[in-house]
Amino acid sequence: MNRKDVKTCNKKIFKILILIIFLMVVLSVSPFVVYNLCFNPKRFSINEFAEVLPMDSVLTEKQVREDIDYTMKKIRERHPAWLEEKNDHVDAVEAKYLEEIANLSSYDEITVLDEWRIISRIMHEMYDGHTSVFARSGNFRYINDFSLLKEYGFPKSINGENSEDVFQKFLSVYQYETESYAEGIFVNNVIINETYLTWIGLDVSNGVDFVFETPEGDEEIHYDFVPLSEVTGFDKNASEKWVYYEIDEENGIGIFTLTDCSYNSEYRQCVKEFFESVEASGVEDIIVDLRYNGGGSSMVGDEFIRYLNVDEYNAWNSDVRFGNYLRKNRNVVIHNNKANPQFDGNVYVLTNSETFSAAMDFTMYILDNDIGEVVGEASGNKPDSYGDVAYFTTPNSKLTIGVSVKRWYRIDRSKADELLEPDYPCEPKEALDKAYEVIKDKRNR
Repeated sequence: MNRKDVKTCNKKIFKILILIIFLMVVLSVSPFVVYNLCFNPKRFSINEFAEVLPMDSVLTEKQVREDIDYTMKKIRERHPAWLEEKNDHVDAVEAKYLEEIANLSSYDEITVLDEWRIISRIMHEMYDGHTSVFARSGNFRYINDFSLLKEYGFPKSINGENSEDVFQKFLSVYQYETESYAEGIFVNNVIINETYLTWIGLDVSNGVDFVFETPEGDEEIHYDFVPLSEVTGFDKNASEKWVYYEIDEENGIGIFTLTDCSYNSEYRQCVKEFFESVEASGVEDIIVDLRYNGGGSSMVGDEFIRYLNVDEYNAWNSDVRFGNYLRKNRNVVIHNNKANPQFDGNVYVLTNSETFSAAMDFTMYILDNDIGEVVGEASGNKPDSYGDVAYFTTPNSKLTIGVSVKRWYRIDRSKADELLEPDYPCEPKEALDKAYEVIKDKRNR
């Protein structure tokens, strides 16, 4: 055997040894570890959001390409749509990706802000409100006064541009499912934020001018940008109050308010105390206020139903992505693990276009299982949608990306692909009064 043959033989032996060692390691590792390394839909996802780089930070074309490709890799390997037979949104995302990559060389320089817009335009094509890209920072600044926005709402113009035109700019980079939900986010979150206004293409380097339509005529207001703590009309205590209740003993109505679907001990204790107070007061009608609730954990709905006199209820079907396998869950029935005290009265849920994700799921439980009725405005996303998000950070810009790992289906399949339409439609601000009116009418029959 010559020297060349010896080297070839040694290489083969080395490869075989490596393979044997690899198999020994794999076989010695528990299935749980293998699952988390290879199949867990949220493997290697982050638990805390990173601080994005300053928006004017300049990145190289290579760095931007790396961030875009990282984003696409996470979407392709996690999103259920990429395992579906045919999905026009997938085709649109892939086409937009190629277009944006080809256009990178046309930039003189690319900032973090530019990259954010590029990735936004790509992800926009999915029309999935959970698959998104956003910036997190403790240095964001806001208009210095919220009071007129609270009083008059949507301004007529922003920096001399018709607000509807500015809204359309926002839609072109935002990830959403319904325009009504996007409008709520635009008014309540975007136009107050200096960075987000810049993201959608406005020059706010000298502040921003809003024109409001008031009873006395149009009024133009100039705003400077300040830290949130310095904003007039911002109530920090109110913003931290996310789950609470009150008992209207005079009218025999209990009102449970939830603005964030956080499933934790504080929530569970509040639910328990609410139903104990309901029983002690002899309340026969309860109202669950889910207006402006952007979601969180769907388990909040299950916990609440534990106190209702319901033996079992239907949950939604789903497709869950595990690696390159799509597991389909069908005909899901939940046997209610009842808790005391049990409530056997009437349930009403208040919703608006910003009742989203897990808050929408909570509403669907009540509506599609005929447990109660809904008052207000249609939900912010359809029950037939994607969700359950895995979060990641782009390696260079430190933008946060969220990717859906499940596809949900509405419980009531006769209303597939529809929004959750209320039994008693009304303007969101009138929903509580409307619920009172419905309750009183039913009592008087």
